[in-house]
Amino acid sequence: MAIRSASVLSLIVADDHPVVVQGAMMALSGQLDASYSITGHAFGTDDLIEKLQRYPCQVLITDYSMPRGSQPDGLALISYIRRHFEPVKIIVMTMLNNPAALKALLGLGVVGLFDKHNDLSELVHAVRVVSKGKRYISPTFVKALDGQSSSTKHLPNGSLVTLSPKEIEVVRLFILGHSGRQIATRLSRSEKTISRQKRMAMNKLGLARDSALVEWAAGMGLKF
Repeated sequence: MAIRSASVLSLIVADDHPVVVQGAMMALSGQLDASYSITGHAFGTDDLIEKLQRYPCQVLITDYSMPRGSQPDGLALISYIRRHFEPVKIIVMTMLNNPAALKALLGLGVVGLFDKHNDLSELVHAVRVVSKGKRYISPTFVKALDGQSSSTKHLPNGSLVTLSPKEIEVVRLFILGHSGRQIATRLSRSEKTISRQKRMAMNKLGLARDSALVEWAAGMGLKF
């Protein structure tokens, strides 16, 4: 009597940089056994949603920032995927180490946070961990979530301020060169709301000029 083989766990890899997708796929294909299979890859948000619809997968490995496509990236993209593809286990690849953003991702149901600074062999480990129903977080992100990150700013009175996830998304898109109207369209908010959230972020950080906000955000890795 033949022994029934275990079901194959399918993966999709998404990043707006083809070299990253290629590297991740090579690492995964080379180190994972036959119980894993890469069923698709994507270079933008629209492409990713199409692949998820056509090739259902168990694990999605996706970049945080993918400006290509009409579908918004970042937290909005993860929220959309969680609503429409609920069974998928999501591993987010990013260089963003802001505790508020990382907590927001975990709050949305992301089960893996992979630091892009790490070797891709660690991504293989992350896939193995989440495929067993456990959570994976890169050590650098664990430190950030423990409050050891430099992504917060001490104000003159000594208090510690952290931007909200919505404010982080607005700032991130602003420094990528999007106008208030474009940000409003991508995030499905009004221009007035976007303007207010940007102003609140700058007030929290004690910044008066857009150039200072760009400098601060670049230092926090918010482009990623």
